[in-house]
Amino acid sequence: MVVWCAASGPLAAQVTGFKATPTTMSFNYQLGDAKLPTAQSLSVSTSSAAQATFTTVIAGGPWLTMSPASGTTPLAAKVNVNPTSLAVGTYTGTLTLTTSGSTPATVVVAVTLVVKAPPPTLTASPSPMSVTYVRGDSDPSPMQLSLSTSGGVLSYSAALAGANWLSISPKSGVVFPAFPAAVTVTVNPAGMMPGTYKASINVSAQQAANKTQTVTVNLTVNAGLPALDSIWPTQVTAGAPATTITLNGSNFFSGTVVKAGTTTLSSTLVGSNTMTAVIPASLLASSGTLGIVATNNGPGGGDSSASTFTIANSEPTINAIVNSASFLGGTVAPGEMVTIFGTGLGPETLTTFVPPTGTAPIATTLSTTRVLFDTTPAAVIYTSAGQVAAMTPYDVAGKTTVAVRVEYSTVQSSQVTMNVAQSAPGIFTAAGTGSGAAVAFNLDETSGTYTLNSDSTLAQRGTIVAFFATGEGVTTPASTDGAIVSAPASGPNSALAVTIGGQDATVLYSGGVVGLVAGLIQINTRVPLNVAPGKSVPMILTINGIQSQPNVTIGIK
Repeated sequence: MVVWCAASGPLAAQVTGFKATPTTMSFNYQLGDAKLPTAQSLSVSTSSAAQATFTTVIAGGPWLTMSPASGTTPLAAKVNVNPTSLAVGTYTGTLTLTTSGSTPATVVVAVTLVVKAPPPTLTASPSPMSVTYVRGDSDPSPMQLSLSTSGGVLSYSAALAGANWLSISPKSGVVFPAFPAAVTVTVNPAGMMPGTYKASINVSAQQAANKTQTVTVNLTVNAGLPALDSIWPTQVTAGAPATTITLNGSNFFSGTVVKAGTTTLSSTLVGSNTMTAVIPASLLASSGTLGIVATNNGPGGGDSSASTFTIANSEPTINAIVNSASFLGGTVAPGEMVTIFGTGLGPETLTTFVPPTGTAPIATTLSTTRVLFDTTPAAVIYTSAGQVAAMTPYDVAGKTTVAVRVEYSTVQSSQVTMNVAQSAPGIFTAAGTGSGAAVAFNLDETSGTYTLNSDSTLAQRGTIVAFFATGEGVTTPASTDGAIVSAPASGPNSALAVTIGGQDATVLYSGGVVGLVAGLIQINTRVPLNVAPGKSVPMILTINGIQSQPNVTIGIK
């Protein structure tokens, strides 16, 4: 039966229960990922048989889209996010769906996008480690295993496997960006019979992208026709300085020659499966390709197959500028270590600064990369195509804004304008993401030894802990751009304060770290006696009234 309304004809069915499912959505993205987050489905419907026509208002930013954004129920839409060019952080938006008609219904869908920094990569070199011993000779000299990180601070532990003739020291520590940690590797071959012996050093860094690096320690001698399986890196940007490449294959020995085209390269035998070779800057001046070949001369020898090494062109582009400890952006402070993310910023292979001689500061040009704050060049800590770290010049003090540009091979990026703050404190964290456990050490005041603070080595209340930060601002006496700290500060910065678990902590020392660059600071503080214990007790650093990033913790018992 059809019911008629005298004014308007048959009565329309009543629309009830207008809804969208789900009403909350979350997306995650890691900087550098080639694949964007997968679109999510949004179902729009009513609880009645009647259809509803609706439109959608999208708020939060251009990174959020919905397709289709309007229509008639029931309807299945797709919600997409595009985090390209967004900096590390959490972004929120809303989808407000409203029906048409005299009594519209509205439903709001909350959307959250979390953009994370890529985890740093742990690199252990050389790998493998090789040593030659002749019975009757003196023991081989200790070797140095260099542990480095591609960006964030990493704590590590090292263990041995497969041999009782190998020892290492230390077995744990911390690696700062551009400041490799050295592990001494000692071989005691006394009484060993001739042959091939192999052991491994397993270096673990749970916060690294690769978590474990296994370095083989062996003695091998091979000859015959070499096989070249791969090289690393496979490319650099035109104009790069002399570049060391690693060759992986087999049947390498001390007489193996490495060539790029017809040019013989300076090369080093690492082991029977690995060599390094230096491609001179003269071969990297312009774009093109080089054929890399390994050759064993003499009977039974010859050339390996060639691997291609590419020299590419690129223009620098800045995507984000953040505090190297907190990964927060928006402002810079005098002396702050900043990390710049982008493309074409430097060579394909991460290059760290060469320690200066004497009292000279760290250079402002590294592998033809420069970072300019207005017209002042900054000390460059490390550079690569996608990531550069530099020390904000102290002469930005007193400015309200500063224009930042990256120059690579004389080509400059567009400028990014940053606000200048008196201080921008950031605490270095073990995860290298700006949150979580701080890189901190517990001090035994009796022995003077430091132990890495962790879930299994908590700090006792009333004892001293040391942690690290950047973004202090102008210092007294004044610091020099890029200077390597040679002596500790005379006392704590009076404008600096620390709270642990909401309780004021006594600061015993704050200032430069001997051997590290000015702008990286160490804070020694005594844990308050009245703080509540726990494995994740909040810790906040305040300098000149400005607080460090939230969600930094330390373990207290």
